[in-house]
Amino acid sequence: MLDRAITDYVATAPHLVKRIPGQLSDGEIRFLALLGACPLAAGEILSIGCGVGQSAIVLAEAARLAGETRVSAIDPLETKFYRTSLAKFEANLRNSRVSDIIDFHQVYPEEISEIWDRPLRLLWLGAEHSHDGAQADFDEYSEHLTDGAIVAFHNAVKRCDGGLVVFTEDILLDEHFGAAGVCGTIAWARYHADPAHARKFHDQKTQLYQQLTPLIPFVAQDRKQSWWSRLSFKLHERRIPHQDVDPESWLRNVA
Repeated sequence: MLDRAITDYVATAPHLVKRIPGQLSDGEIRFLALLGACPLAAGEILSIGCGVGQSAIVLAEAARLAGETRVSAIDPLETKFYRTSLAKFEANLRNSRVSDIIDFHQVYPEEISEIWDRPLRLLWLGAEHSHDGAQADFDEYSEHLTDGAIVAFHNAVKRCDGGLVVFTEDILLDEHFGAAGVCGTIAWARYHADPAHARKFHDQKTQLYQQLTPLIPFVAQDRKQSWWSRLSFKLHERRIPHQDVDPESWLRNVA
């Protein structure tokens, strides 16, 4: 049973960042708030990809609710996919009163991966990725996941984003990952140090794998975005259950 404070925060989280531009839907914001406010493992939260602060703010407030003092965030704020003003990012953190809880690193993730030594209970991969970028971020930071931790990719169920390929091949086919699912465009899974604890989720993962793999050709190969490929992608996407998550049901399934 979730604490009332957590369910209240999850329900109201979209209001917290309603004035901050970002790609998260209200349902995705509520799910991210749940992941942050409901620790299932030891360690801290790491957000890779911040934009102008939407996800970082949601995670920081969630961590504070969970009694934690730090959230780490990594973003160069300028890539081939987007450019963000540092001043605007910092102003949004200050206005949301979370500057004191966020350790922000304005670098590319690979610049500090070799010296990263903090255990993680939640790895949020929120940047827009090429396949190589998504693979690198996952490979470099997933080794720090603690037993029971969650890894989640934003925009995994989206055309031309590499998170889908990494999620299907490196997570759903890995015996160490158990409960898994999709909420909006977020694909998530829970890591277990002992594969035996993940085994009961084998059928769930297999079904999700079968639902997601038809989307891979549209992500990995087709970059022209013809009307036919867009329509085909949408038809395949509709077969994937990615509705908003009910917090109590999600916790029962994961735990």
